[in-house]
Amino acid sequence: MPEILRRNLPPALLNHLLDRIRDRLIRDGVDVPLANLFVHTSRSVSPTAEGADRARSASEAFLFRRLETLHETIGRFRLNTQLPIPFDDHGRMETDLFCAEANLVIELDGPQHLADAEAYRRDRRKDALLQRHGYFVLRFLAEDIGKHLDHVLDAILAALTHRRNRRDC
Repeated sequence: MPEILRRNLPPALLNHLLDRIRDRLIRDGVDVPLANLFVHTSRSVSPTAEGADRARSASEAFLFRRLETLHETIGRFRLNTQLPIPFDDHGRMETDLFCAEANLVIELDGPQHLADAEAYRRDRRKDALLQRHGYFVLRFLAEDIGKHLDHVLDAILAALTHRRNRRDC
Protein backbone atom coordinates (compact mmCIF):
# COMPACT_ATOMS: atom_id res chain seq x y z
CA MET A 1 0.00 0.00 0.00
CA PRO A 2 1.48 3.38 -0.95
CA GLU A 3 2.91 5.38 1.94
CA ILE A 4 0.80 8.40 0.98
CA LEU A 5 -2.38 6.39 1.61
CA ARG A 6 -1.12 5.14 4.97
CA ARG A 7 -0.33 8.68 6.06
CA ASN A 8 -3.54 10.30 4.82
CA LEU A 9 -6.25 7.75 5.59
CA PRO A 10 -7.95 7.81 8.97
CA PRO A 11 -6.79 4.77 10.99
CA ALA A 12 -10.28 3.19 11.05
CA LEU A 13 -10.58 3.43 7.27
CA LEU A 14 -7.04 2.11 6.75
CA ASN A 15 -7.76 -0.87 9.01
CA HIS A 16 -11.02 -1.57 7.16
CA LEU A 17 -9.25 -1.41 3.80
CA LEU A 18 -6.44 -3.71 4.95
CA ASP A 19 -8.97 -6.19 6.36
CA ARG A 20 -10.69 -6.29 2.96
CA ILE A 21 -7.34 -6.87 1.25
CA ARG A 22 -6.57 -9.72 3.66
CA ASP A 23 -9.97 -11.29 2.95
CA ARG A 24 -9.30 -11.04 -0.79
CA LEU A 25 -5.88 -12.65 -0.44
CA ILE A 26 -7.45 -15.56 1.44
CA ARG A 27 -10.20 -15.92 -1.20
CA ASP A 28 -7.47 -15.96 -3.87
CA GLY A 29 -5.76 -18.89 -2.15
CA VAL A 30 -3.15 -17.29 0.11
CA ASP A 31 -3.06 -19.08 3.44
CA VAL A 32 -4.29 -17.19 6.51
CA PRO A 33 -0.90 -16.70 8.27
CA LEU A 34 0.64 -15.24 5.09
CA ALA A 35 -2.37 -13.01 4.45
CA ASN A 36 -2.13 -11.72 8.02
CA LEU A 37 1.60 -11.11 7.57
CA PHE A 38 0.90 -9.14 4.40
CA VAL A 39 -1.57 -6.92 6.25
CA HIS A 40 0.79 -6.48 9.18
CA THR A 41 3.57 -5.50 6.80
CA SER A 42 1.31 -3.03 5.03
CA ARG A 43 0.55 -1.33 8.31
CA SER A 44 4.14 -1.15 9.51
CA VAL A 45 6.26 -0.19 6.47
CA SER A 46 8.07 3.08 7.11
CA PRO A 47 10.60 4.85 4.87
CA THR A 48 12.96 5.50 7.82
CA ALA A 49 12.90 1.97 9.22
CA GLU A 50 15.62 -0.69 9.08
CA GLY A 51 15.59 -4.38 8.16
CA ALA A 52 12.32 -5.65 6.70
CA ASP A 53 10.77 -2.25 7.17
CA ARG A 54 13.19 -0.73 4.61
CA ALA A 55 10.91 -2.00 1.87
CA ARG A 56 9.42 0.53 -0.50
CA SER A 57 6.32 -1.59 -0.98
CA ALA A 58 4.26 -4.04 1.01
CA SER A 59 5.11 -6.72 -1.58
CA GLU A 60 8.84 -6.28 -0.96
CA ALA A 61 8.42 -6.37 2.80
CA PHE A 62 6.11 -9.37 2.61
CA LEU A 63 8.45 -11.41 0.39
CA PHE A 64 11.46 -10.48 2.52
CA ARG A 65 9.71 -11.53 5.70
CA ARG A 66 8.53 -14.76 4.08
CA LEU A 67 12.08 -15.55 2.95
CA GLU A 68 13.19 -15.00 6.54
CA THR A 69 10.90 -17.88 7.60
CA LEU A 70 12.45 -20.45 5.25
CA HIS A 71 15.46 -22.48 6.37
CA GLU A 72 17.10 -22.20 2.93
CA THR A 73 16.82 -18.41 2.73
CA ILE A 74 16.88 -17.06 6.28
CA GLY A 75 19.46 -14.29 6.61
CA ARG A 76 20.52 -14.51 2.96
CA PHE A 77 18.63 -11.58 1.45
CA ARG A 78 18.84 -7.83 2.01
CA LEU A 79 16.27 -5.25 1.01
CA ASN A 80 16.98 -2.28 -1.25
CA THR A 81 20.68 -2.91 -1.57
CA GLN A 82 22.87 -0.43 -3.45
CA LEU A 83 25.25 -2.12 -5.89
CA PRO A 84 28.34 -0.30 -7.24
CA ILE A 85 27.00 -0.20 -10.80
CA PRO A 86 26.33 3.20 -12.40
CA PHE A 87 22.76 3.36 -13.69
CA ASP A 88 20.55 6.17 -15.01
CA ASP A 89 22.99 8.93 -14.05
CA HIS A 90 23.44 7.54 -10.54
CA GLY A 91 26.67 6.12 -9.19
CA ARG A 92 24.90 3.08 -7.79
CA MET A 93 22.04 0.77 -8.69
CA GLU A 94 19.39 -0.18 -6.15
CA THR A 95 17.86 -3.65 -6.18
CA ASP A 96 14.70 -4.77 -4.39
CA LEU A 97 16.17 -7.93 -2.81
CA PHE A 98 19.75 -9.14 -3.03
CA CYS A 99 21.58 -12.31 -2.01
CA ALA A 100 25.31 -11.52 -2.08
CA GLU A 101 26.58 -15.09 -1.74
CA ALA A 102 24.69 -16.14 -4.89
CA ASN A 103 24.89 -12.80 -6.75
CA LEU A 104 21.11 -13.11 -7.03
CA VAL A 105 18.89 -10.06 -7.54
CA ILE A 106 15.12 -10.16 -7.15
CA GLU A 107 13.05 -7.34 -8.63
CA LEU A 108 9.32 -6.90 -7.98
CA ASP A 109 7.33 -4.97 -10.55
CA GLY A 110 4.08 -3.21 -9.80
CA PRO A 111 1.63 -2.28 -12.54
CA GLN A 112 3.51 0.94 -13.33
CA HIS A 113 6.40 -1.15 -14.69
CA LEU A 114 4.19 -2.60 -17.42
CA ALA A 115 1.90 0.33 -18.12
CA ASP A 116 4.70 2.65 -19.21
CA ALA A 117 6.92 1.73 -22.15
CA GLU A 118 9.86 3.73 -20.80
CA ALA A 119 9.65 1.99 -17.40
CA TYR A 120 9.64 -1.36 -19.21
CA ARG A 121 12.72 -0.36 -21.23
CA ARG A 122 14.48 0.89 -18.07
CA ASP A 123 13.88 -2.46 -16.37
CA ARG A 124 15.32 -4.34 -19.36
CA ARG A 125 18.41 -2.06 -19.34
CA LYS A 126 18.79 -2.70 -15.61
CA ASP A 127 18.54 -6.48 -16.10
CA ALA A 128 21.11 -6.47 -18.91
CA LEU A 129 23.55 -4.35 -16.89
CA LEU A 130 23.18 -6.59 -13.84
CA GLN A 131 23.77 -9.67 -15.99
CA ARG A 132 26.88 -8.12 -17.55
CA HIS A 133 28.22 -7.68 -14.01
CA GLY A 134 27.61 -11.35 -13.15
CA TYR A 135 24.31 -11.10 -11.31
CA PHE A 136 21.40 -13.48 -11.87
CA VAL A 137 18.11 -11.56 -12.02
CA LEU A 138 14.67 -12.85 -11.11
CA ARG A 139 11.82 -10.46 -11.89
CA PHE A 140 8.27 -11.04 -10.61
CA LEU A 141 5.02 -9.13 -10.74
CA ALA A 142 4.24 -7.74 -7.30
CA GLU A 143 0.73 -9.18 -7.51
CA ASP A 144 2.23 -12.67 -7.86
CA ILE A 145 3.61 -12.41 -4.34
CA GLY A 146 0.02 -12.72 -3.13
CA LYS A 147 -1.48 -14.80 -5.93
CA HIS A 148 1.32 -17.25 -6.78
CA LEU A 149 3.66 -17.19 -3.80
CA ASP A 150 4.53 -20.89 -4.06
CA HIS A 151 5.73 -20.42 -7.66
CA VAL A 152 7.77 -17.37 -6.67
CA LEU A 153 9.41 -19.19 -3.77
CA ASP A 154 10.10 -22.26 -5.94
CA ALA A 155 11.81 -20.06 -8.54
CA ILE A 156 13.95 -18.37 -5.87
CA LEU A 157 14.98 -21.68 -4.31
CA ALA A 158 15.78 -23.14 -7.75
CA ALA A 159 17.92 -20.11 -8.62
CA LEU A 160 19.82 -20.40 -5.33
CA THR A 161 20.45 -24.10 -5.98
CA HIS A 162 21.55 -23.38 -9.56
CA ARG A 163 23.91 -20.63 -8.46
CA ARG A 164 25.37 -22.83 -5.68
CA ASN A 165 25.88 -25.76 -8.09
CA ARG A 166 27.52 -23.48 -10.63
CA ARG A 167 30.06 -22.27 -8.05
CA ASP A 168 30.88 -25.89 -7.04
CA CYS A 169 31.98 -26.81 -10.60
